[in-house]
Amino acid sequence: MGQRSADEIIREYFGTGTDSYLPHVSINAVVFAYDHPDLKVLVHRIPDQELWILPGGYVKKEEDLDKAAHRNLELSGIGEVFLRQVSTFGEARRFQEINALRQDVSTEYGKILQWVSQRFVTVVYYGLVKYNETKLADGGISAESRWMDVKGTDPFAMDHASILSGTRKILATELMNHPVAERLLPLRFTMNELRGLYEAILDRNIDRGTFRRKIMNQDILDKVGKLQDSPGRPADVFKFNRNRYYHSLKEEAKFGF
Repeated sequence: MGQRSADEIIREYFGTGTDSYLPHVSINAVVFAYDHPDLKVLVHRIPDQELWILPGGYVKKEEDLDKAAHRNLELSGIGEVFLRQVSTFGEARRFQEINALRQDVSTEYGKILQWVSQRFVTVVYYGLVKYNETKLADGGISAESRWMDVKGTDPFAMDHASILSGTRKILATELMNHPVAERLLPLRFTMNELRGLYEAILDRNIDRGTFRRKIMNQDILDKVGKLQDSPGRPADVFKFNRNRYYHSLKEEAKFGF
C-alpha cells in the first residue's frame, strides 16, 4: 500500500477542521480476517512513525455510533463487514505518545494534533470479513494499511495492543455462540481450514480426530465435494448448513475443544 503524509491525512479526513466531530469520543474497530492458518487483524500506521493503530476515527456530531464505525472503515476499503460493539477504553494516559508530538498550535497541523491529543474515550467494535474478498485502501487516519498476524510483534501506539488482546478474548467466546466461523471462512472450506480457524482464535492446538468427530456430531456441515488439486488424498469440502449451524449456536452447544 502507499504511504500518506500527515498533511494529506489532515486535508482529507479533517477537511475544514474538527468542528464537525464530537470531542472526547472516538471509534476503534478490531477487524479480523482468516488467511489459513493465520488469524489477521487490520492495522494502520501512524504518519511519520513506525507505530501501528487499529482502524478508527471520530464521530460526527449528528451521527450514530454504528454509522460512524462503518463510515471510518469504508475509508480503509472495508465495506461489507459484520460489526459488534464490545467494549470501551478510557484510561487517562492512553494518549501519552501523541501528547509528546504536540506542535506549534499556530499551524493547522498543530491545532488538529492538539485536538486529537485530548483525552478520548474510545468505543470498540470487533469486525469480521472474508480475507480474499477485501481490498484495502489507504484512507482515514492512516499513512499505510495492512493485515497483521494477531501474533505479530510490530509495536502499537497508545493502548491498542491491550484493545486487540481484550477483543481477541471476546472473539474466542463469541466463536461458540455466534456465527463467527461462517463470517471468516469462504463459502466452501476443508475440515483442515475449519480446524485451523478454531485453533487460531482459541490460540491452541486441537487434536485433528477429536475436532472432526465433534464437529460432525453437531451435524452443522454439508459435504459439497472434494478438493481435487490438493496433494495426496483429496480433501472433503464442506459448507455450513445454516439452519442447523444457527440452531446449534442458539442452543449453546458446547464443542469442548
